[in-house]
Amino acid sequence: MSAIKGFSFRIADLMLIMAWSEALGMRMVVRLDHGTGTEDYEEVLALHSAETDACHCVIWNEIDSVVVQPLIGRSRRYASVVDALEALEALEPCRRVTQTQIRATRWPNSCRG
Repeated sequence: MSAIKGFSFRIADLMLIMAWSEALGMRMVVRLDHGTGTEDYEEVLALHSAETDACHCVIWNEIDSVVVQPLIGRSRRYASVVDALEALEALEPCRRVTQTQIRATRWPNSCRG
């Protein structure tokens, strides 16, 4: 059994992160008893893009810091939830590009009668 690395957030911090993520069109998912092969977390917050449902980053609380791990990139430590959210404002989740004006240049042979 490994030592617990991440601890639960305070209710006020959870409410702040949830309101912040909703304001940016994201969805916060609370993962309880999250773990990897060598690390255990009481609680990890995953921020998902509302458009693609892709996970943008995970956030966990340590004794002396809040850690943000983007989907791509290195994890960073912050002194508080507010500091972490301010840093996340600079990161913009990947947005899906929707093609609306698509015209076929020719039809495949299988579609001809």
